[in-house]
Formats: sequence, structure tokens, C-alpha cells
Amino acid sequence: MAEIRSIYTDKRRTSDRNRQTYVNGTAVRKLQVVENPKREQKNRRSRRPRVTRAPRREKVNYLSIGYTLFLTAASVLALWVCAGYLQLQADNTAKMKNIAALEAQLSNMRAENDDEYNRVTSSVDLEKIRDIAINELGMVYAQSDQVILYNGQGSDYVRQYGEIPREDSGLKGLFGSGGR
Repeated sequence: MAEIRSIYTDKRRTSDRNRQTYVNGTAVRKLQVVENPKREQKNRRSRRPRVTRAPRREKVNYLSIGYTLFLTAASVLALWVCAGYLQLQADNTAKMKNIAALEAQLSNMRAENDDEYNRVTSSVDLEKIRDIAINELGMVYAQSDQVILYNGQGSDYVRQYGEIPREDSGLKGLFGSGGR
């Protein structure tokens, strides 16, 4: 026999219109058949009013002379700027190479200068110079009363523009009381 089963198994819905049923077995409902669906669609189309359209004219895409000149000027300007930029890049690269070569030359000259300085200072015998100065030239070491000490203010050497006074009290007043 035919058995009726509900598609929905949810018991919360109680309305019959929300429930659909199907039948297992030989008792199947007959479907409503539309006789000629194409004719119905044609009828729907024929109900619409026909609108006649004018044939489309293709737009002619001609560029005006002013626009063409503007594009040409803009292109030339862009190429000129690009060429100038590439020229600046080339100049910058050449200058960097020149700086690197000059730095290498400076480094070599400093190394040669340091080598020559070391050769000269190592060839000088200070004991021989002191012996010649004392024995042949008659030089003597200064005595303690001949040495004047003063505080320097950042200079590495002293220039004497006049005679140093012989008074001890005057010197202490001029240069201060302390020594180095």
C-alpha cells in the first residue's frame, strides 16, 4: 500500500501548508503539463511593444590637432627628463669612482709618509746629538733658577715678544704662583 511520509521531520511546525508530502508506491500525482511552453514565451514577447532603434553609428575616433600636439610635447618632455636623469646618474657614478681612486691614492701617500717618518726618526741617534751639543758646541743644562714654569692655555708652543724680567716677585704676579 501507499505510505505517506513527511519531508519535514521537525515536530515544531504544525501548519499543513508548510508541510509537503510524497507518496511511495504506485499512486503518484499527475503533473500539470503545459502544452507548448515555447508558444507561451512567444506570446509574452509579443505583448511587449517593439521599439525600433536607429542603426548605431560607429564613433569615429579622430584625434584633434591640439590633442596630438599636446601628447607629442608631453612625450618629448618625458624623454628629455629621463635622458637628464640618466645623465645625472652617469655623472654621479663617475664622480664616485673618482673619489674612490683619490681615497686610494691618499691612503698610499699616507702609508709612504709614515714609512719615511719612521725611517728618519729611527736613523737619528739622540745620544750622539746630546754628546755633540755638550762637548763640541758647549751647551749646558739649565739650572733650576733659570726655568720659569707657567700654566699654558691650550697652546703647544710659546712665543717670546720681549725680555723676561729678572725679578722673582714680578714673574709670580704675571704668570701665577703654580707650575705644571
